Amino acid sequence: MSAPPGDDMLGRGLRLLTVLADLPAGAGVSAIARQARLPVSSAHRLLGRLAAEGFVSYDEDARRYALGVRVLELARGFQRTGAGWAGASAPLSRLASRTGLPAIAGVLDGKDVLLVLTAEGTQHLQLRSAEGTRNLWHATSLGKVLAAALPDVDREALLAAGLPTVTPRTCVDADTLREQLAQVRARGWAEVDEENEIGVRSVAVTVPGAGADGRPRLAVSLGAAVALTSQEELRAHVPALQACASDIAARLS
Repeated sequence: MSAPPGDDMLGRGLRLLTVLADLPAGAGVSAIARQARLPVSSAHRLLGRLAAEGFVSYDEDARRYALGVRVLELARGFQRTGAGWAGASAPLSRLASRTGLPAIAGVLDGKDVLLVLTAEGTQHLQLRSAEGTRNLWHATSLGKVLAAALPDVDREALLAAGLPTVTPRTCVDADTLREQLAQVRARGWAEVDEENEIGVRSVAVTVPGAGADGRPRLAVSLGAAVALTSQEELRAHVPALQACASDIAARLS
């Protein structure tokens, strides 16, 4: 078992929390230690300290650890900061209400799109869209519209980093994706059709404005069931999606 370079107590504790974030049902100390690449004794000691502070909960009967309520407090605190996305919540909810479709906001994080806010629509549609969910950038409209806005060198790095298949319809050819991203830049919005989830299509736009690194900071999308909403019907919502993005930009600035 090799620990990451520069490993210390803080890094180990944060790694344990990261592991628990992917274990909603919790797990025993041995399983957690294995995933965190820590000795069981170290993991047990750190989990006990995290539990004492409320960042981890412990079920004595099941002998399982899970995330604690203090993590939720941290998440809520982040959303209220300038780096958070609380300002996007109301425009996103109005968009979902107006269109009847689920509205989602996400950011690019490495090769993934990290979903940071969601608003339910009235259309009966179950999406893998819970806040904190990660999806591969090249399989989602959020990812494509964010990647299209990147500087050339960063976009090429994404294209060269591997393009796994998510569904049979996922585009995994770098040249084809490069052409798609050029089209996205030209028209200002992206779409996917069952590339991330079978039976689901979506459209997305970036929120105007960029972070300190020049990258687009956020994108918003609408999802729809293929059986209920045609591509043309979904594309007709692009102006409403763009208006929502502009509203969010004004609030975040």
